[in-house]
Amino acid sequence: MENKPLFFLKDYKLFWVLQKKILYRKMKYFNKKYNFLICAEHNHVYTIGRNSKFPNFLMFSNTYKKIPILKVDRGGDVTYHGPGQLVCYFILDLCLFNYDINLLLRFIENFILYILLKYQILGFRIINQAGIWVMVQNYFQKICSIGLKIRHYITMHGFSLNIKNNLNYSNYIRPCGIKKYGITSLYTEKNFSFYIKIKSLLKNILSSFFNLLILI
Repeated sequence: MENKPLFFLKDYKLFWVLQKKILYRKMKYFNKKYNFLICAEHNHVYTIGRNSKFPNFLMFSNTYKKIPILKVDRGGDVTYHGPGQLVCYFILDLCLFNYDINLLLRFIENFILYILLKYQILGFRIINQAGIWVMVQNYFQKICSIGLKIRHYITMHGFSLNIKNNLNYSNYIRPCGIKKYGITSLYTEKNFSFYIKIKSLLKNILSSFFNLLILI
């Protein structure tokens, strides 16, 4: 059974264009003061990052063939976005992190780990694998994907956190190009599905660190 949207669904392409427009204006006006966080819950879409390989798409059923596939400019491999998943995009000046992309990645990972702990989920990192994972019956399961782009020291894209999305849509790809790991969600692990609460928690955490303009 398909999950009902937890929030008003938004088209992925529109938010990709919005990110580019904000980035262009920050570059044009050398605006380091204002940075942006964009939160969205998307319609069904598969996105392919710069490092992606088409074999990471597996055989589709007729249902899944109808889902758009987009080649995008973020890092990482193939991933799925859809109803019940919180997607957050950062348009940040990298000077906030001493121009070190690894510092930004660790920062994102740390506050995702903090959010999971708030709901009694123990997440962790895997060396050389972007994202956040949990252990389920001795198997690694990915609960949060991260993919960024840096242009003129300004970031684009961000992360997607599985809250109550239909995990079956990930069965038709190798998420992030990884064969041996699976996918999970907050709902699967702790029967927690409150998208709005997690989004509010996220906004509160990030607002304490940055002067952010938050777009919903």
